[in-house]
Amino acid sequence: METFSLMMAGSEDWLTLDEAAAYLAKSSHWLYQNRMKLRIPHSQIGKTYRFKKSQLDEWIRDSAKNHTSGSGNRNNLKKITL
Repeated sequence: METFSLMMAGSEDWLTLDEAAAYLAKSSHWLYQNRMKLRIPHSQIGKTYRFKKSQLDEWIRDSAKNHTSGSGNRNNLKKITL
């Protein structure tokens, strides 16, 4: 019987908590505390967390897009006449 390992699953795409935190330029503590609240994509394997780099990239793009859409866009403002 073969044992599943991350090497078999293409581990170069998967990051540990510490690696993902470094990739996001945040502390491991910050990433652990905010992974659910900020909906950071991750998988839990036993007591460890793994983050797929491509999913983190997509999360960053989506977060940036949601942050900028509507903020600072003058076309969304309504003119009020008194």
